[in-house]
Amino acid sequence: MSEYLSKEEIKQWRSSLEKITLEEFAARLGKKVEESKPSHDLADIVLKGQPVVSESGFHAKAEKLNAIAERAMNREKEISMTPFSIKNLEKSLEENTPEKVEPAKKPVAKKTVQSKKETTETKQNVNVAFKKALTDREQRVFNYFFEHQNKIVYAKDLATLLDLPKDYVYKYIKNIRAKLEGGELQNAEQGGFKLSV
Repeated sequence: MSEYLSKEEIKQWRSSLEKITLEEFAARLGKKVEESKPSHDLADIVLKGQPVVSESGFHAKAEKLNAIAERAMNREKEISMTPFSIKNLEKSLEENTPEKVEPAKKPVAKKTVQSKKETTETKQNVNVAFKKALTDREQRVFNYFFEHQNKIVYAKDLATLLDLPKDYVYKYIKNIRAKLEGGELQNAEQGGFKLSV
């Protein structure tokens, strides 16, 4: 039997519920705790167990950071004293703003389109209001509808105009209907679409 504690006995001590030190546990068993073996690590041999502490580098860095922070705070104070500082701008804005500010009304985009009737030489002004602005292709489709107002326009004509397949044209018609204020663009009874202005 050895005079030092084995690994198994140390595991027993760790798993026991008693709160005793390892030395007390070894004494109960009539054994000793093995002292640490000498280290063959080069760092331990050179430093002889002393921890490595480099105080000079840490303090130098801390001093540099403090100096930088102090300079930054001084510069910020200089800037805040200028007439263009945030505080001064806020004060001037408060003084110049009226007490009651009315909310801005949502603008409605209105497109004025002029068309010429060839039979009479008078100009007719037509106002068409949109909820949102039209894209380039939607504008081209609407212009075609406007040129052929109160006439039936077919999807194949619009597909030729845009150089797209006929199925793609329906998307632009749907978008124009959604963006128009009134229901001016309607389905024709014989097929196709009609713009009534």
